[in-house]
Amino acid sequence: MIGWQKTRRVATFMLLASAAGSGGAIAQQSDETSCSGTMTQQLRRFSEKCLTDLVTFVASQPDMTAKVYSEKEKYFVSIIRTEDGLLAEAVSKFNYPLMKEDTPEALKRFGWMPPENESDNWNKKIPGDQVRAGDAAQELSRALAAYGLKQGEAISLTIGPKLADKPTSG
Repeated sequence: MIGWQKTRRVATFMLLASAAGSGGAIAQQSDETSCSGTMTQQLRRFSEKCLTDLVTFVASQPDMTAKVYSEKEKYFVSIIRTEDGLLAEAVSKFNYPLMKEDTPEALKRFGWMPPENESDNWNKKIPGDQVRAGDAAQELSRALAAYGLKQGEAISLTIGPKLADKPTSG
């Protein structure tokens, strides 16, 4: 548990540092909640701004991984930095038996690839040019919405170098 807390503190610090380094662009943003903040803010709220900050951080660091969990139902979407962009994974029905019936169809509609094996997760490659254009945060947002997460609902973030070779349900 201590290692996880240290990783979370480092990630929060890095998110704060990257937000501070953005200068005037942050001041012009809407009031939408960011993922960065003080360590006393244990719960974050689902928003496009939060996901944008998260993607920016993960894409800027070598060997970085992040998971976004729904606090209410514990499904997740993760992103892993790759040589040419990001690999996003969304938990499968095998790993999250409470998945809603319409979630797989929504993920397919958004271009996610279904699991190849029963225990695998959904995945989507997001090329570097799409990451730089800001499309990666939108992809994560759509996937989380497919599971039922609504704007403003509580989320948890786990961020760190190589959290696992392969994301798992928790």
